[in-house]
Amino acid sequence: MLKKDKYDWIIKLVLMLFFLWLFLLSIKLLGEVFKHYFSDNTADMIKYATDDPLVSFFIGILTTAIIQSSSSTTSIIVAFVGAGTISFNNAIPMVMGANIGTSVTGILVSFGQVKNKLEFHRSFSAAVLHDNFNWFSVLLFLPLEIMTGFIGKSAAYLTDIFVGGSGVKFNSPLDMIVKSAAKFIEISAADLFNCPVTEHVIAGKASNYPVYNGLLLTVMIILSLLLLFVSLNFMSSIMKKILIGKFERIIHKFVFNNMITSFLFGLIFTISVQSSSVTISLIVPLVGAGILSLEQIFPYAVGANIGTTITGILAAMVTGNPSGISIALVHTLFNIFGAIVFIPLRKLPIYTAKWFSYKVRENRLWALGFLVIMFFVLPILFIFI
Repeated sequence: MLKKDKYDWIIKLVLMLFFLWLFLLSIKLLGEVFKHYFSDNTADMIKYATDDPLVSFFIGILTTAIIQSSSSTTSIIVAFVGAGTISFNNAIPMVMGANIGTSVTGILVSFGQVKNKLEFHRSFSAAVLHDNFNWFSVLLFLPLEIMTGFIGKSAAYLTDIFVGGSGVKFNSPLDMIVKSAAKFIEISAADLFNCPVTEHVIAGKASNYPVYNGLLLTVMIILSLLLLFVSLNFMSSIMKKILIGKFERIIHKFVFNNMITSFLFGLIFTISVQSSSVTISLIVPLVGAGILSLEQIFPYAVGANIGTTITGILAAMVTGNPSGISIALVHTLFNIFGAIVFIPLRKLPIYTAKWFSYKVRENRLWALGFLVIMFFVLPILFIFI
C-alpha cells in the first residue's frame, strides 16, 4: 500500500511538472503571437507618443496589454529613448502604463477557472489585486511626477552612478524551457498556412518570425488559449491533491508565512524567470483553490513588480546609453516607491480586489467587462479620440 502511494505521488508530480511546462509554454506562445502580429503597430504607437502624459500613459497600457509583456514594452521604450526617438519625459508615463498593461495575463489566466464560480471569484481577485496595486501607484505618482519630476530626477541621479559600469546579460531560464517549443509551433503553423517567415527589425533589434494574416492569428490565439486552459485545469486539479496537507503547510510556513519572505520570493523568482506575468499567473490558481489568501500574496505580487524591472536595467546597461538607463531606472523606482507606500496601506488594494471579485461572483460578466474596458476600450478612447 505504501509502495502504491509512493508511485501515485511520483506520477502526480511528473504530471504536475508536465502541465506546468505546458502552462508556461501557453503563456510564452500567446505573448509571442501578439507581440509578433502587433510588433510594427505597437512600436509605431510608442514611437509617435505625444507630449500629453495621459496619452503616453494609455499608450503604455494598450501596447503592453496587446503584447502581454511589460519587459518587451520597456525594452522598446528604452531603445527609442536611447536613440532620441522619444523624449525621456514623454516616456515616463508610458512606462507607468506598461506596469498596468502587464496585469492582463494574470486576468486571462483566471478565466481558466470560470466554470467554477467560487474558484473563479477567488482567482480573479488575485489577478485584479496585482492590477489594483499598479493603478493605485499610478494615481499617486503620475500626478506627482508631472508636477515635480521627482522620479525622473532620481533616475537621472542614479544613472550618473551606473554609467561606466560593465553591462551584464542574463538569460531567462523560462526562455530556455519553452522558447524553442513556442518557436517550433509558431513556425510550423506559419508553414501550414503558407505564411512567410522573415526578419523583422523593431527598435534596432532583429528577429525572425512569421508575417501574420488574420487566419494564422486566429488559429494561434485559439491554440494558445486552449493550451492555457487545458494545462491550468489539470494543473489546478493536481495541485489540490499534492499541496493540500503537508506541502500546503510547507508553503505557508516557509514562503508565505510573513510579508518579508513573500516579498523576497516574488522578487527573486521574477528576476530568475524575467517575467512578472508568469510569476503572477502561477499564483492565481493557488488562490483560486483556496490554498493562499490575498493578504499572503500581496507582498509577493509587489516583489514581482520590482523584479520584472531588472531585465530592463540589465538591457540598458549593456547599451551603456545614459537615457536608456535612466528610463529603465524609472520603471524600477516607480515600483519601489509604490511598494514603500502601499505595503503599509495594503488594505486599500486588497479591499478593492475583494469588492470587485464579489461583483464577479454575482455576475461573471463583470470580469469580462473589466478586462475589455480597462485594458482596451479606455486606452483606445484616450489615444485616438
